[in-house]
Amino acid sequence: MPVNPSLVCKLLDSMENIDKIPLTPAEEKLKWVTDNVTKSHDLRKKVPSSFINGQWLNPESLKTEPWIHQEKAVVDKIYWHNYESLGQWSNLAADARKNHLSKVAQVIKKSSVELSEFEVYAHNAPADLLSKEVIPFLSSYWQYYSGWAALEDPQNRQFYATGMVLVDVRKSRFPLLEANLAAAPALAAGCVVTVIGHARVESLLFLASIASLPAGVLNVVVTDSESNPPQDAFVGRPLVVFGPIHSMAEHTEFFNAECTFYFCGRSSMIVLDQSDVEGAARALLEETAKRANFSLWPVTEVLVQEHLFQTFVSYFEKINPGNPVSAKKFPGSALGKIKKFAKDEGVKLIECAEALLLVNSRYEELGVSESVDAGLNVVSIMPIRSLNEAVSIVNSRPRIISASVWTQEGPLATRAASALKVPLVWVNHHGVISDPASGLGSTLYSGFGRWGGLNGLLNFKQWRPTVCDKGAHRLETKWSDVADPSLRSLGMLIDGKVVQAVSTKVLISRNETPFATVSIPNSKEVGSAVSAALKAFPAWSALSQPARAEAVQNFAAALLKSEAAYAKLLTDFGVEGDSIAAREMKAATQVLSKWCGKATIGQVLDSSMSGKSWTRQVAIGVVGICGPIDSLSALISLIAPALLAGNCVIVGASPREALVALHLAQVGAALPAGVLSVVGPESQAHLAAHPELGALWVGFREATRLLSKQPKKVWRVDWACLDVCPGEYIIHHCTNCRSVCYAD
Repeated sequence: MPVNPSLVCKLLDSMENIDKIPLTPAEEKLKWVTDNVTKSHDLRKKVPSSFINGQWLNPESLKTEPWIHQEKAVVDKIYWHNYESLGQWSNLAADARKNHLSKVAQVIKKSSVELSEFEVYAHNAPADLLSKEVIPFLSSYWQYYSGWAALEDPQNRQFYATGMVLVDVRKSRFPLLEANLAAAPALAAGCVVTVIGHARVESLLFLASIASLPAGVLNVVVTDSESNPPQDAFVGRPLVVFGPIHSMAEHTEFFNAECTFYFCGRSSMIVLDQSDVEGAARALLEETAKRANFSLWPVTEVLVQEHLFQTFVSYFEKINPGNPVSAKKFPGSALGKIKKFAKDEGVKLIECAEALLLVNSRYEELGVSESVDAGLNVVSIMPIRSLNEAVSIVNSRPRIISASVWTQEGPLATRAASALKVPLVWVNHHGVISDPASGLGSTLYSGFGRWGGLNGLLNFKQWRPTVCDKGAHRLETKWSDVADPSLRSLGMLIDGKVVQAVSTKVLISRNETPFATVSIPNSKEVGSAVSAALKAFPAWSALSQPARAEAVQNFAAALLKSEAAYAKLLTDFGVEGDSIAAREMKAATQVLSKWCGKATIGQVLDSSMSGKSWTRQVAIGVVGICGPIDSLSALISLIAPALLAGNCVIVGASPREALVALHLAQVGAALPAGVLSVVGPESQAHLAAHPELGALWVGFREATRLLSKQPKKVWRVDWACLDVCPGEYIIHHCTNCRSVCYAD
């Protein structure tokens, strides 16, 4: 192929590490670049366009940039509604689906050279990172989920595939890895997958074309960064979005999807007593000089025990090649601002090819912390006095998704791993995922979602019973805005006290007469409930399982004692209060007793066969429950596991069926203040918009729009069938996972 001189010059200009090429004469350097241009062009000819329904949309490749045909006006395309492929794949026999996924694993292994070449030649990815870590992991990951696929029986199952999964990697740091994290469990669950990409998706297109999956099961759409699929493609289906925090606002219109994941955290390193200081320094160099642009969790800070601090810094400087950082790696004037700050404050600044390292100073002090989420690779190296100080610092970082602990002292490593609240902890290594069974989660501003193990599969499963008890009574309610001070008042439970809202409405009985004055909360009052729950959460989640069970049993006793009051409330409302109350109280207390007897919450979920990693469940934080629940036992079926898992719960009464929740406000004070809150009707929008609510459970067919820029774990519940919902599925929705991985 003839070489385009302008293209060569452009490539030369774009290569920050051109000085690392071991060729000094200009002619040889030009030949090296020319060969790479040729190789890159030859590779891109293999992936000319989007790959949909088993074929290329445009078989002829482009001759100039962007090389790959980009889809325009994707909102009009029919491939978002590929129901035929979904039906065939989800109903495929378990062994057949297993064989397909196993073949993908084999194809990845067999085609490792080609997959690596796409990343190396097109995006300057480190070849050894791909060949030694990424490609082998992807192969084992697909093989692992082929085993789960074999356990699925389409003719006899409680869990169903959620449908067509959309995976958006347009803002991703490493599309090849991140798209596969979602695709393998989604396909194992019986879903079909469409990946939406913009740049750096050549290897994904190549994999989709050689995977030999049935047509339409794995699709890759290449489009620009602005075009979006039709809105109805996201409603009621999983949407998986990988990208940095600053791009979240661009996806707020899709927050009414059933599952939305962000995977955009950063990581910390903690170097403690009796550690391999040189090994930790080499790991930091690996992360900053090699992985920086191909890491799911770029390093943000390194915390080193005081007496090891100077040794660590000196050794890092010794092994650091000293390549200067290019301004192209930093948005706007960030690089100049950082260097000026370092000079003015006398802060030592180390340049390391892809990152800047600040010695004894934090990036928050730079005044450019927002740029960190936009891809600014700045690492702080700080001394610490103790493990407790390090744990306090890391746990206070809302965007830290992983951390590594460096020490040869076993008990100290265990103590550190247990105290850290990040989803993933490495011991004596950093940045490597080697075991597909190891759960990988997100938390707080890093988003949510879980990968690996059974929880990765349940991301793409929904529970739908074939037969369930729809309930023997309905407590649908009507309302009036005409105030009547003579009526009884049904208040809200906030911070352990029954309170009244500023605004109220009158509940109309079955006899069409005014029945009670009910509090209608505003955003401030809902915020007070969330604040009380957040205040109670640390102490409640820190309790042992038996201690939480004892508190919930006390709540069960208080609930049972309120049977007469509940019967009178229902009778006055105009229904058969005695029989309904007796039946519901018995069912609710049985549910509470059942859950109090469970000893699995918080235990180890998955562990590797080698015993070098383990995953356990941890509480999400504050869980909001809103929906038309007409059964006390159904509501308790949600509250009990959420509480026993260590969460605090806020129940938002439904405008349609409010009495069940409002009665709980009268007895919820039996639990510690803030652990259980009950707010009045019309609270769902306020809960959805609150940035510190960890999860929201709403009705299966309710349209819920999350207005907060922080996404939440949303579960659409079939309320009427909760009594027969498998317990592990509820636990999946009210917990995150936390994993610890040990070095080989």
